[in-house]
Amino acid sequence: MLEAIREIRFGDSTTLIGICYGNVYVDGEGGQLGDRGSVDGHKILSIKRDGELCSIEIEGFIQRKAGETVDIEIDLGRRRDISVQHTAQHLLSAVFERELGARTVGFQMGEEYSTIDLTISILTNEMQELVEKTSNSLIGENRSVRIEIMPGEIAGKLDLRKAISEKVVESGKDIRIVTIEGIDKSACGGFHVQSTGELRVLKIIKREKVKGDLTRIFFVAGQRALLDYYRKHDLIVRASSILSCGYLDLPDRVDSLVEEVKKAKATVRKLTERVAQNVARELSLTNGETLFIEDSEEIISLIPKYIEKEKYLFVGRFGDRVLLSSKGVDCGAIVTYLKNKLEVKGGAGKERGQFIFSGENSLLKESILEVTANLQKAGEKRENKDSTQ
Repeated sequence: MLEAIREIRFGDSTTLIGICYGNVYVDGEGGQLGDRGSVDGHKILSIKRDGELCSIEIEGFIQRKAGETVDIEIDLGRRRDISVQHTAQHLLSAVFERELGARTVGFQMGEEYSTIDLTISILTNEMQELVEKTSNSLIGENRSVRIEIMPGEIAGKLDLRKAISEKVVESGKDIRIVTIEGIDKSACGGFHVQSTGELRVLKIIKREKVKGDLTRIFFVAGQRALLDYYRKHDLIVRASSILSCGYLDLPDRVDSLVEEVKKAKATVRKLTERVAQNVARELSLTNGETLFIEDSEEIISLIPKYIEKEKYLFVGRFGDRVLLSSKGVDCGAIVTYLKNKLEVKGGAGKERGQFIFSGENSLLKESILEVTANLQKAGEKRENKDSTQ
């Protein structure tokens, strides 16, 4: 369709085109997704309302100016999907209210799933299953979906799922009423299908508590629901194959594996403690005060608590990370020196420190021995000075 440009602006790599409001659907209005497609062959990225205009953001730049026309091609497949998800929301909200007395107070359509917020604090699996089965049964009955335009004063007298505000009624504007035969009647300006059978299937995929006493329902319908089924079925088949069990046995098999992993972790922890104790014992028997070792992170982190020396500096390396632990040696002074000499990144207190170093171990050892020797000499000078005073 050809549309006249009212305004045009340019971003870093995009163009913003202003056209008359209402000729394309804006992102987020009525909780639903906005249109997508192209403008003169350039992909539409977003559509927002800008006063009395729609501001269409597209990829790249087009050589146009205000007063000229552009060719907008709308993604009709996307509109079809939006109509399915939006009608599914009307159906689901109506069934929740009819079966459980739970009113819908929020709706948001996303690219992968949609959500409704319900005035119900407790929703059990049985309650959810009831609503889902009832909704799909009504889809199977292929109830008609009718759209009527009527004056606000007439629409305001209808028995709607959500009443129209007095302000809207008194505005004199026409109201768009969407009716699902025998199920729901609501004021709505969004896209909708012509019958419930076009929804094909509806699936609630998740629920969670929000804002105190509300429950948020995540759902998909139509092609989205089928794609969700395909993906999950593939995952289940693959998992069943890997674990050599039928899909009905997966929960028990997974529970069994989780228990095995917990036991294995406990065993590994005990063995790691034992290795750390043995290494610390060997280090404690060495003559030097500076102790170097390279091992796994788990062992390195445990060694310091088992070292039995009156004074020491422990330097443990795992990958590019180096752990310092000490008694009688200032780790903070060591890391400060290393930052200046080797440009390491990290920090330290007096007895502990940690930094990143990707160089050779020989260079690290040489630098640490150098700084510890300097610190020792400085300490001896202070002691000598104090003794002569």
